[in-house]
Amino acid sequence: MYDEKKLALMNKSLSKERQFDEDALEDLSHDDLRSLRDQINAILPDESLSGMDMTTELMSQYRRVLKLQRDCLEDLEVPPNQKAQVAAQVKSTLGDLVRMQTEFYTSERFRSIENLLIKYMKSLPIDMAKSFLFEYEKLGATDV
Repeated sequence: MYDEKKLALMNKSLSKERQFDEDALEDLSHDDLRSLRDQINAILPDESLSGMDMTTELMSQYRRVLKLQRDCLEDLEVPPNQKAQVAAQVKSTLGDLVRMQTEFYTSERFRSIENLLIKYMKSLPIDMAKSFLFEYEKLGATDV
């Protein structure tokens, strides 16, 4: 998976006053660095769901699936049906990324529209603004 000599060098660097030689990290491949990051994340305490960056998590998953696909395609002993399953997973993960990006764009667009609406509502007479908000809240209650 990763070069044991490089890991030993990095561990040796880490033991020196809890500082490490940055050159040891620069010599590692992206896959090795991601593997080390995953190991570090496994040791760190869990974060709450609200604090989780779903885009980063999904991108991390996508990179792992792509690496698995590369490894599968290069391994002549992996049966074709398993290679097809990995390809399907890459497609599925990519679809999830596209959907998340679309949902994010849509939510940001709605937020901008609401901010613009609030800006213009401030110029309305108070009775009209209250009436609009009453109708708007009713609309929101029926959508849930």
